Amino acid sequence: MNTSEMLKLLGLSKKEEQVLLALRDGIDTPLLLTRATKVSRTAIYAILTNLKKRGLANTHVTSGKKHWALTPEREIEEVLYAAKRTLLKIPEGREEVHGLSDSTVIIHRGPEAIRKVLGELLFAHKNERFYALIGDGAAEYWNKIFSLQETNRFNRALKKNNIIAETIIQDGFLERETRRLGVSWAKDFEGRTTKVNVIDSEYFAYGAQVWMFKQSIYLMALGEELVIEIRNSEIQKMLLTFLKFMQDNSRVIDANALLRTVIAEIESEAIEK
Repeated sequence: MNTSEMLKLLGLSKKEEQVLLALRDGIDTPLLLTRATKVSRTAIYAILTNLKKRGLANTHVTSGKKHWALTPEREIEEVLYAAKRTLLKIPEGREEVHGLSDSTVIIHRGPEAIRKVLGELLFAHKNERFYALIGDGAAEYWNKIFSLQETNRFNRALKKNNIIAETIIQDGFLERETRRLGVSWAKDFEGRTTKVNVIDSEYFAYGAQVWMFKQSIYLMALGEELVIEIRNSEIQKMLLTFLKFMQDNSRVIDANALLRTVIAEIESEAIEK
């Protein structure tokens, strides 16, 4: 799509397009804009006023003279994203911080926005493997947002959609979560992972977690009701390198066998009581 075609998406007239492009090139007064575009001075003033109302241009005064310029990049992004939010019915709680380039960062705030993005994740990444890093702190915050029933349904949906994790967890995590949440959690979690590495608790002095798919990274700080979704190849390569280092320097366990053992222990204890 060329520049003219993109500008048409803004609903600008041909003359407005000419003035906008002239502003982009640094032409900053009505007189100079008239000379550059061959648009009458009267029309130039009307066009500039309209562009300012739409958030695409603004003014500043230098040595007592008014000069015009494009609105700063970030503000233009906000104007365009507001239109996108309305057009696509993007819900509150989601903000695209940089959605106008090849890299995208989307902020999801609040429980409802988090539920929505995780629900979308189930379909967007069907039949994919992903990396996950999670410890006790992250699980504690997860359990404050999601009920046990919601968590179990989510784990079943992951398996149903063949979304399987290579997980790096805190030492003793599976045992503690099974004891805390019960056998139903363990049975629904079983089969969710393919390769599980265990590292010492000293490396989990935080309440965040990361999930990394082929094209998207999800950084979760659920204690702050926040999920940051990133699509950027270089950041992904960096995190993959970090996670591979952790895998190469940690202990591999058979998570499914471990869960079955803990389930058997809990069920045996219940019978004895």
